[in-house]
Amino acid sequence: MKNIGLILLFLLFSTNLFCQKAEEHLEAGIAKEAEGNYKAAILEYNKALKINAHYVEAYVNRGIAKNYLGDYRGAIADYNHALGINPNAPETYNLRGEVHNTLGEYNEAISDFNQAIHLNKKHAKAYYNRGNSNQAVGHYKKAIKDYLKSISINNAFPEVFFELGNVYTMQGNYEEAIKQFDQSISLKTDFSRAYIARGVAKIKSGEHSGGCGDFKKAEDLGDKTVQYMIQLYCEKKVTSEEETK
Repeated sequence: MKNIGLILLFLLFSTNLFCQKAEEHLEAGIAKEAEGNYKAAILEYNKALKINAHYVEAYVNRGIAKNYLGDYRGAIADYNHALGINPNAPETYNLRGEVHNTLGEYNEAISDFNQAIHLNKKHAKAYYNRGNSNQAVGHYKKAIKDYLKSISINNAFPEVFFELGNVYTMQGNYEEAIKQFDQSISLKTDFSRAYIARGVAKIKSGEHSGGCGDFKKAEDLGDKTVQYMIQLYCEKKVTSEEETK
């Protein structure tokens, strides 16, 4: 009996030691990931999984690192592994859905976001992401509903107001779109894309001067993509006005 007790104690000690080593590699990987060194992070997660093949956190974090590196299928495979071990993790469904969104697989993405929301009714990011999927497939009413729900949970997320404004612009509701872009910019004053989008909405609603002002603000923030909009809507307008004098 004494020998059996010693063996059990040794096994327990060994298991704890292996778990500790796996955690150390996980923490090292998270640190590397925070530095933006995703390849080194993956090597650490690989070591953790070699010790513990059922380490959910290592699969999830490795999936995140692969996503940053553009290995989208590899990221999905890791999220699949994690969900195979723990199928009740809303954030893992949300992460996998984001990758499906990136790949243009919107039906798969919506399915993942549905599951994330089913498991966590207060998952603001999942509502936002599902809104993006619905917007991409032209389901604008559903997208608006998702964005509004996300805002009701977390109203400090500028990207939600930005996307909501985009949907209103596509529907021709420029007044409401401008309100959403205003809110987005109030939360993120250097959000150049929101200035550009608000500029478009203003011009389409007849506020030409205000729209060009927004384009200029985006240019001042260093966004070179707005130069085409300035040439198209502002410089051309100025030239035309000068020619009529």
